[in-house]
Amino acid sequence: MSSTRSLQYRVLHDRLKKEIVKGIYKIGDTLPSENDLCAATNLARSTVRHALLQLEKEGYIVKQRGKGSIVAATRRSLGLLSFQGFSASVNGSSVSTLSVQVPKISPWPSPFFFPLSIEEEHAGCISFSRVRKIEADRVMWETTYLPNLNLPRFARTFKVEHSFFEFLAVHHQVEITGMVQEIRAIHADVRTAKHLRIKKGDALLVINRKYSTSRSSLNIYSTLYCNTNKYAMSNSSGTMPS
Repeated sequence: MSSTRSLQYRVLHDRLKKEIVKGIYKIGDTLPSENDLCAATNLARSTVRHALLQLEKEGYIVKQRGKGSIVAATRRSLGLLSFQGFSASVNGSSVSTLSVQVPKISPWPSPFFFPLSIEEEHAGCISFSRVRKIEADRVMWETTYLPNLNLPRFARTFKVEHSFFEFLAVHHQVEITGMVQEIRAIHADVRTAKHLRIKKGDALLVINRKYSTSRSSLNIYSTLYCNTNKYAMSNSSGTMPS
């Protein structure tokens, strides 16, 4: 797609998204058809279709045969409650990462949010912390913990702006095989509010996760503080991050 057509698709996408978020189109409403949008905007059908496809990927609309594009949500839906990483759940968005704490080796926090094995406790943990952004919005503060077991040079070589799951697979031949999680609603304290650029007392989702891996002795743990002021957290399914 040429740069001009790409800009045209983005303008239409942004306009429709803004109208959905503002409530001009409500959940259950049908957007104008492709023919109507082409006529109203003087855009090629492929450009209009691209804009609608992006809205569908982001969870704002669903396509129904014989009905068209139906508004499904008034906020962007992130598949963070499913078995996938952040980068996979927001594929196609402008994602960036801010380092809060580089990887370090230390004792496990006490009390810890999941029971640890004796081997894990004795090994100590590697932890790192980062804030994940979509465009200018800080949507998640994530702290990850893993036992310091057979992961040579991890703390020195892993960069928090990189994909964690991909790094494990490529550099340590470790694959994620399963996940359990606990989810609850809380109010932001001073520290969390600072990291997510929200107000103290704002509502958040906190998710505690335990990932199992292809190494029987290696579990990975994380705590995610999710800012739901602008983005919804869905339970959509997805593939593992690339």
